[in-house]
Amino acid sequence: MAHIDIIAESDARGELAVLYKRYGNPDGAVDNVLKVHSLNPASLAAHCALYVQACHAPGPVSRAEREIVGVVVSRLNGCDYCREHHAAGLRRLLPEDRRLIADMLARGDEADAPLSERERAIVVYASKLTRSPAAITRADTGAMRAAGLTDREILDTAQVAAYFAYANRIVLGLGAELGVGEGGAGEWPADST
Repeated sequence: MAHIDIIAESDARGELAVLYKRYGNPDGAVDNVLKVHSLNPASLAAHCALYVQACHAPGPVSRAEREIVGVVVSRLNGCDYCREHHAAGLRRLLPEDRRLIADMLARGDEADAPLSERERAIVVYASKLTRSPAAITRADTGAMRAAGLTDREILDTAQVAAYFAYANRIVLGLGAELGVGEGGAGEWPADST
């Protein structure tokens, strides 16, 4: 249960009801990471807009790569909710013969995970940005370029890592718990903001 009051789907009215419908699951349930914003619908809308932009908007970083960042950052931040939710999403996005990567990253076994050079560079950068953001230097972005990432892809990777830093702290700070049926990294379209 959350550490603060939340408004249930059945009690939502006005703008909150509209947002719950827009960002809820097909069965009408709303993930707890969103319901903890229910006392402030503008906060919920802003969170969703940031999530859609960082994790779902068209761009050169693939959805799977974005989920890789989400799993790694969430694990490093100790956010089991987001780690599990986005590991499930990553499993769904990867071909069957690569799905073990999601489990390995969720456990912290990235050193042994069969990642591509590009994916490994993304994991190393996102990990350092999470653990020691002030220590990031040109050498870190240079390593990403050496693995084939463009400056736009480096920017997008940083934005995904930063989004998860925010989301993890909302979840942990407000006590959101993974609910029954959650776990799949929402499928909102990029134009749903």
